[in-house]
Parts: sequence; C-alpha cells; structure tokens
Amino acid sequence: MNLLAFPDPIAWYSGMKQAGLQRDEINAFVSMLYSAQVSFLWRSGRARWAIWSGEGSAMQDAATAMFLSLQALEKKDFLTLAVPADMLEKANIERFQVSSKTK
Repeated sequence: MNLLAFPDPIAWYSGMKQAGLQRDEINAFVSMLYSAQVSFLWRSGRARWAIWSGEGSAMQDAATAMFLSLQALEKKDFLTLAVPADMLEKANIERFQVSSKTK
C-alpha cells in the first residue's frame, strides 16, 4: 500500500478515449485531477500535523516539484493547472532546478 499514489494519466487517457470523450474533455479532466493533487499536497504540507511530524516541507516540496514537472505539458496546451498562489512565490520556485534531457 502506497502512502501517496500518483495518478496514471496514460491509463485514464486510453480509458476515456475508449469511452468516446473528446480531447478537450479529457484534457480538462486530467488538468482537474493534477491541480487537485498539487493543491492537496501543498495545503496538507501547511497543516499543523504535517509541520509537527516534520513532513510539511517535504509535502510542499513534492507539490512544487510536481507542478514544475507538469509545466512542460501545460506549455504544450495539454494541461491547464490551477494551483495555490502562495506556491508560485518566487522564493519557493527558485529553490528548484528544472532540467530536461533531449534525445
């Protein structure tokens, strides 16, 4: 049993395609799920229990890393992410380095 289960958008996409949904509907659904996951991790990281247990900053870092990783799909017009504004503060984003490999 995983503590955090990350969504599998490829399985969702193929399942929704078989159900006959259009690309825009699929994109909106996947965007909603990822936005909810990122927001949940960020807000849970600020909860008293998370701060008390020492996991608060780890959860917030995971949310920020997830958002920065998904931005590539946002730039390709596949996702539209809605995340908490305080997560996008310059001081938070600057702590991460985004790199990618090219083929």
